[in-house]
Amino acid sequence: MGDLAAAPAQFEAARDVPQGGVLLALPALLASGLLRFTEQLYALPKGFYGIDSIFLLLALMALARIASLEQLRYVAPGEWGNLLGLDRIPEVRTLRSKLAILCREGGRAARWQAALAREWIAGLSGGICCSMPTGTCASITGI
Repeated sequence: MGDLAAAPAQFEAARDVPQGGVLLALPALLASGLLRFTEQLYALPKGFYGIDSIFLLLALMALARIASLEQLRYVAPGEWGNLLGLDRIPEVRTLRSKLAILCREGGRAARWQAALAREWIAGLSGGICCSMPTGTCASITGI
């Protein structure tokens, strides 16, 4: 086969894309770190759908209130592919196998969350003030 690790996203102008409004949240998702640290913590074998595509699809599913992978069977794969910059989204069977690979090692999601939290906290000026049960405020810095 080829040397392509994953299909590159290529967005094109389109009209009347169902659920296209979820793309308005894409800059905020990316700014908050949706795809940061994923390549350091997660790995998938070479294939059409890479880590970025899988993470973006899951985030857009949540925004579109698609609660389960099974519900993807009832959406148009080509139209949802437009949201990802691909020609289609993965079939449910493919998505399940990719998620099984990503979830194989326990604790990766916690490490990803911790790396993002460290980055967010480091970006705050002056640390964080958290309220204590006694009514006092403790400053958390240097995390």
